[in-house]
Amino acid sequence: MEPITRQSILDLLNSDWAEYVARFQNLSPEAQAVFLERQGYKRLADLLAHIAAWWEVGLQAIQRFHADPSARPLEIDIDSFNARAVEQVRSVSESDVIRSFEVARLKFTREVQGLPESDFTDERVLEQMRWELINHLEDHRI
Repeated sequence: MEPITRQSILDLLNSDWAEYVARFQNLSPEAQAVFLERQGYKRLADLLAHIAAWWEVGLQAIQRFHADPSARPLEIDIDSFNARAVEQVRSVSESDVIRSFEVARLKFTREVQGLPESDFTDERVLEQMRWELINHLEDHRI
């Protein structure tokens, strides 16, 4: 596994994640439906809301790690969390959720740019970024 660096995370946010929606939209309607079914979501907005909600969890965890050197990741009921993320956008248009997803991506990018260099040797921070950005992309790769 390659080491996580500020630049590798920024590259991921500014390439793979920045192009995520366009990649999906470039699929045929049939391929979009197959992808969403395989992912367990009814619409792209639901998947994007799920991803952005986890990004917020990751950012909050990193802030906790800064405030408390002994802080550990929170225990979260994953299924309930994912269901809440989808429920919160149930009546929100796909275009609005796409805009919110982009806002969340840019927020994560700004946060990574401002992290102290010591965060890139802190295993808690690295693991949080690995889960939210690297593993999550692999879980939902288009």
